[in-house]
Order: sequence, then C-alpha cells, then structure tokens
Amino acid sequence: MEFKYLNKKDNRGLINDLFTLRFFKEDLPFKTIIIPVGYPTLVFIFSEQQETVFNKQKTSLSGLTVTGQFYGAYNYTVNDVSCNIGMTLHPTALYKILNINISTLTNKHILLEKINKQLSDLLKPTFINNKENADSYKEAIIKLINNLPLHIDTDVENIDKAVDFIIKKEGLLSVSDLLKVIPLSQKSLETKFKKIIGLTPGKYIKLIRFTLLMRKYETKQINITDLIYMFDYYDYSHFSREFKLFMSQSPKSYFKKDFPFLKKYILD
Repeated sequence: MEFKYLNKKDNRGLINDLFTLRFFKEDLPFKTIIIPVGYPTLVFIFSEQQETVFNKQKTSLSGLTVTGQFYGAYNYTVNDVSCNIGMTLHPTALYKILNINISTLTNKHILLEKINKQLSDLLKPTFINNKENADSYKEAIIKLINNLPLHIDTDVENIDKAVDFIIKKEGLLSVSDLLKVIPLSQKSLETKFKKIIGLTPGKYIKLIRFTLLMRKYETKQINITDLIYMFDYYDYSHFSREFKLFMSQSPKSYFKKDFPFLKKYILD
C-alpha cells in the first residue's frame, strides 16, 4: 500500500489535504478500520472491489464518491489492485459546494453524480486524465476547486467560526461554550450546525476531542491515563463507551500490547 499527501491547498480553505492511495497485489486482501476524524472526503475510486461496512450495512465503492461525516468507525476492504485519488475537505466545504442539507450524507458514501451530476461531470475528467500523475492532478484539481461557485451566507460564517473554536479548544468545551461566541440560540445552532456539518455540535465536539486525544497518544506526547483525564473523561466507563464507538474495539484490546501497565486499570 502506498499513501501520499500532496502538498497543495486551494485559495478558499475548502481542501484540508489532497492525497493518493494505491493498493498492490501483495497488499490483497486489504482490510482495516477507518476512524472518523471530522472531515468529509471527495475521492475517485478506480476499483470494482472495494467496500465498507458500517452498522452491518455494506456499501460498494467505485467512481467519484462523496463521504459524509461518520460518527463511528467502519470496516474498509480492498480486493483488487487499484488506486484512490482525492481530498479531505474542511467540515463546511461540502455545504458551500453542494448547498444541500449535509446531514443527508452522514454515515454514507454516495456517488457525486447522484447528488449533483453537473458537478460530477465537471470534476471527473480531472481525476481520470491524471490517474498516473499526482503533480498534474494536484494542479488541475486546485484550479477547478478555486473556481467553483460557493454558497456562503451568515449561517455558514457562524458555523465556520464554531468549527474553528471547537478545533482550537481541542473539543474541550460544551455547546453552551459555543453559544457564548456564536450569535445563535441553542436550537438554531443545533439545527444549522447539523445541516451544514452533518452532525450536531455535541457529537462533533466529542468526535474532535477523541480524535485529538488519540493523535496525542499515537505521537507519544503523553500517556493514555493522563489523556483520559486531560480530555475530561470523568471515569473509565465514559471513556470506554466512546472508545468502542470511535475505534470499533475495546480499550483493553487496543492498549494491552503496548501498555501492559494499564492492564489492571482497564480490567478493573
């Protein structure tokens, strides 16, 4: 397997990262868990044998595919030599581009042509024609993204501000904290955030908090016991519930090999 980030951004902050992902014969069958990180994706999948399973629901993947926000891990399988070329997007980018209720894409992978055929027809040739040339893909897709018409109003600006605040605080805040910096009622914030992001602000806060906790753990910035309390998990059972949701396995399974000193703590 070969995964590469392409160092290029658009002018309006829609793209989080560009990437290419290739699978070779020796990789197959390739199976993994995909952990949600709070960013939707737009990917061209040059394959006929890729699929995901989320909540026992199988989805075959092929072609120019939009992935909405996921609230929970899902299984991902590849059974052919293939490549995926695409981008992760800023949390509000899909709404700005598509101008639809983004919660309709939550926990789903959907062909872009089923959402917006005109946009799909515009973007497809850039992926297909540059399948083997990452540099030319990078330049071509950035040019297209920079020129897409966007839907941006006061609601989008407020939700952008809310997302920036959540990420700045590393998810260590409550919805009531958001209401102090966003000029919306709680009901209005909940409704608009879900429409523009795909999740409620409470769920998105939990997702960002957990993602950053695991990133700090994986980069060995701090041990997991300190992280649990630093990230406001009041007790182990609270942490365990969210861990199983976002990682599709128990903390005991994940940590016991690398951190045997936690075995007693986790078992207790």
